[in-house]
Amino acid sequence: MKRIIWILLFCFAISILEAGGTAAFAFAPPKKYHGQEDEHDEALDATRHGDILPYWRIRRMVEDRLDGKIVGQKLRRTNQGWQYDLRVRRKDGKVLVAIVNAATGAIISVR
Repeated sequence: MKRIIWILLFCFAISILEAGGTAAFAFAPPKKYHGQEDEHDEALDATRHGDILPYWRIRRMVEDRLDGKIVGQKLRRTNQGWQYDLRVRRKDGKVLVAIVNAATGAIISVR
């Protein structure tokens, strides 16, 4: 069985090379279509350019203001700009959800 697989792979590679192509197409990253950007790259660029505050700074500000520890976070882009959705566990055990403006560090809402 292994021998058949190797023979098939060899034939496949030869046919690609004869056609003038390369086998690298199988390992190419997926195409990005119009309007489909990688949000992680955008967030990193925004941090580098100073458009949003780094997470460590937001974390320190929110933990001090709400007297608790952040146990979950998510950075997302909204029509109002970048926002952090933070889950904060207070010392009394209560978990709060805080929406924070990523550019200014202002707490927009707490639930």
